[in-house]
Amino acid sequence: MMNRVKFGVCGLGRIGTRHAEFFAKEKDKYELVAGCDIDARRAGEFGREYGCKDYSDYAEFLKNPEMELVIISTPSLDHVSNAADALKAGKKVLLDKPISVTNENFREIQALDNEYKGKLFFLHNVRFNPAFQTVQKVIESGILGDVQFVKIRRHMGFARRCDWQTLLSCGGGQLSCWGPHVIDQGLQLIHSPLKQIWGHLQLVNARGDADDQVKIMLVGENGIVADLEISYMSAICSPYCTVYGNRGTLVCPNDLSCQEDIQVKYIDPSFQFDNHPVIQGSPLKVAGQGFHCDEQIPWMEEKVKIKPAGNLPDIWEDRIVLHLYQALREGVPFPVTSEQAFEVMRVIEEVKKQNPQFKWL
Repeated sequence: MMNRVKFGVCGLGRIGTRHAEFFAKEKDKYELVAGCDIDARRAGEFGREYGCKDYSDYAEFLKNPEMELVIISTPSLDHVSNAADALKAGKKVLLDKPISVTNENFREIQALDNEYKGKLFFLHNVRFNPAFQTVQKVIESGILGDVQFVKIRRHMGFARRCDWQTLLSCGGGQLSCWGPHVIDQGLQLIHSPLKQIWGHLQLVNARGDADDQVKIMLVGENGIVADLEISYMSAICSPYCTVYGNRGTLVCPNDLSCQEDIQVKYIDPSFQFDNHPVIQGSPLKVAGQGFHCDEQIPWMEEKVKIKPAGNLPDIWEDRIVLHLYQALREGVPFPVTSEQAFEVMRVIEEVKKQNPQFKWL
């Protein structure tokens, strides 16, 4: 109990209170000592609920002598300045996404990370989704062969949003909202430096001026292509993740439910292709196979359970809680590196440049 991390949360909206809940329940690892929000009423309610000090002034909040860690879940445009103030006050920081909104913000957060080594952590918690991690395990098993192409779809249904996340003036848009998560997952599956970035953004249904349809193509130096999509115009939703290898395919229907198994179809690992010579001239149609070689491919099919089961968003929140404690108290490297978080932002900034039709801040 003496080695608990005493923490505070700044920004007590939907996400901030969720972080508070999951960190605070780990009573042997964390102690919630403070909450801060510009809405004094909301801060007061939070303080009474958790039995901690409450603040509506951020500068006073940072003076709390007990607080070692600050979780920042304020509006996106405030993330970098809030992180800077907390680091200067001697606190460690867990920064919610997006870690920056403007190109200037991006340079500032890189400078802060360099100045305050080991004190700034980035909250890319969706990479710990059990569905995504199960996909990674199937790939690592080798049954799909060499992975060549991956698709990740964050289809949100058909909706006409009208909240702050549809306004560029508030740092909104799906490139900044779900983009960091989807891009981070794409980079994890490519696991290679990028040689090409392409993106196309649209405003289809949202009531504001920010993007609600995102299409990004990433090409790794290793040749793997990641096709990423975020959409609010998906009346019929596509599978969350599809992976194509030279010996099989994986389809994960849904990343937020453990009710649907991952489907895998792959070639028997013991089977070796024959090296048939290429036939010049007109193609010969092989009975039952079309214009292919006459090999009888021994396909295998199976369903893979997503593990662990449970409420998956809750699980990925629990993972970030554990990983941060291990980094702060046990010397275990935090699995989301600064370099990875900055590469996500580099992709976002490049996509913005390719879409000047939006009035970026």
